Amino acid sequence: MVRKRISLWIVACFFVQITACSTFIPVQRHLAQPVSCMPNVHENMDGLLLDNGLICSSASIPHAFPVITRTITNLEYPLFSIKRRNTGLDNPVAFWRRGCAGLYQIASAPAKLVVIYINGYNGRPTGWKRIFAELQELAVTHIFFNYPTGDSLETTAVVLSELLRSNAPQLQGKSIVLLGHSQGGFIAIRTTQLLSQQASTPTISHIVTIVTPWDGCKLAKYAKLVNPLSPRVFEDIDTDSAFIHQVKARALPSTTKYTLIYGSTLKSHTTDNPNDELFSVKNQLATGSTITPTSTHCVITSHSKSLRANGVSELIKKYVEQCLITATLESH
Repeated sequence: MVRKRISLWIVACFFVQITACSTFIPVQRHLAQPVSCMPNVHENMDGLLLDNGLICSSASIPHAFPVITRTITNLEYPLFSIKRRNTGLDNPVAFWRRGCAGLYQIASAPAKLVVIYINGYNGRPTGWKRIFAELQELAVTHIFFNYPTGDSLETTAVVLSELLRSNAPQLQGKSIVLLGHSQGGFIAIRTTQLLSQQASTPTISHIVTIVTPWDGCKLAKYAKLVNPLSPRVFEDIDTDSAFIHQVKARALPSTTKYTLIYGSTLKSHTTDNPNDELFSVKNQLATGSTITPTSTHCVITSHSKSLRANGVSELIKKYVEQCLITATLESH
């Protein structure tokens, strides 16, 4: 009898906990779509490239929130902290509302070639340190996109495309390279698609994706079942998601080159199932029939170490150098 009462008490407590987490949440944790943005225009007094930010609104947030453009001196920036990253995972609305999201340019003179870095899930701009160090010697403008990685990829791509569009006059005549790691690859591709649908927008000359799971992530489905409050992004990266279908169904502009870098660990490389410890090679190559990479490269690496792998940084430097040569020739 005592055991039965204890069991019933445990079940009751579990039920209360679940309903408290999933039903009576007082704050919307993810941006409701659609998100509308207006340019926040201000005069650039320092001669740097980016100037305009955005003022955006969504049904999730009672008041409009800023998406900024800012100049920084290095990647050790307070808004790139682990604490801020965790906010972007657990409560993206708070991340947007506090003005953490935006484009951050490393202070330098404007260059003909612009490289924009887009990190993956649970990542932050500091993850690009190794690759940024490799590219520092080049005459390139480095810009890092800081965003809440737990929110919808479609929302994030819309915001990034609007940010670039609001800076179209400053980006006129520039060649733009988007580097996307893991889910950041989806954002890079989708941003390019959105820009290509509108007039008077910046042109993306090259996209490089690194270990992007084109067939989605099976773990996302299980995570949603276990935790009703799982990040909104799990809807987008779930296998067979509407977002992935949408991205795969649209071709890239003919003027945009696409380099796909996929990973395989040394241990799995010669097996029947090569993988990067998180996604199979087959998954990373499954871009579908509409999106065809201009070039494809395998690097021996795990998913978690891919941004620190020598092969990845060497390939990115090679393609950025090629883009820089092309941009220089086109400017003459």
